[in-house]
Amino acid sequence: MGDSKAKFLRVFTAELEDLLEDIGLAERRHAERLARSEITDYVFMENDALFRIESESIRRILNSIDQIDLSLYTTVDELCAALDASIKAAVRDREQPEAICAFVGKKLEKVRKYVASGDDPGSI
Repeated sequence: MGDSKAKFLRVFTAELEDLLEDIGLAERRHAERLARSEITDYVFMENDALFRIESESIRRILNSIDQIDLSLYTTVDELCAALDASIKAAVRDREQPEAICAFVGKKLEKVRKYVASGDDPGSI
């Protein structure tokens, strides 16, 4: 059981790092749209601020993963539920966009299913 919890955290970490890359790509595309005058400076600044908040939130989650004591959880589902509750509370307490919960929640569920089934995470 310990191996599956550790595997869950490793794969979840990789998924969050991938999410950070996706946000970075969206930021670059957004800057290109500004350069082509497809959006205004105001729209760019508002969205850029949102990208930065989302990225920082995900980095905080990544940093908190290192602090998790796996011995406190008996199953992957229990660990996943605790992570989900912790992330939602942190987002609410910091008054960050709820979209972060949706993005990260999808990654949590994807990884939970992957660890439970042993399938390739890309096929889930």
